[in-house]
Amino acid sequence: MERRRNARVQLSLQCRITACRGGERWIGVTENMSRGDLLVSLGADQLSGPAPAVGDPLLVEIDLPANHAFGRKCMQCQTTVARLSKGPSGRLHVALRIHKMRFQNSAGAGLDLSPGRATPEGVVM
Repeated sequence: MERRRNARVQLSLQCRITACRGGERWIGVTENMSRGDLLVSLGADQLSGPAPAVGDPLLVEIDLPANHAFGRKCMQCQTTVARLSKGPSGRLHVALRIHKMRFQNSAGAGLDLSPGRATPEGVVM
C-alpha cells in the first residue's frame, strides 16, 4: 500500500545533521526528498557514538549546488526521525518528517559548533 502524500525526488547531496537533544552531529547524504519527508543515509563511520532514534528532533542542513547569482546556499530543515533501517553495506537509513524548512547562506550553515551547543540560535524544536 502506497502511503506517500507527495512525489519524491532522487537527491544525492551532502548534509549536516545535529541532534537537538544531546548535541550529537553526523555527516550524511540525502537519498530522496519530498515536500514533507526526507531520507538520509549515514555511513558506518558516522555511527561510532549514539545513533538517532525514532522520535528524535534533528536539524538537517543540506548543501545546495552553487549558483552564480546567489552563491552557496543550504536548505535547513527541522525534522523528526520517523523510521530507521540498516542497509546491507552497514549504512543507516534515516527517514525524517520535515516540519519547517528555510534557505540560508551556506557559510557557517547556521550551526553553532562551539562545545556544549546542541542547536542553532533561534531554532526551537
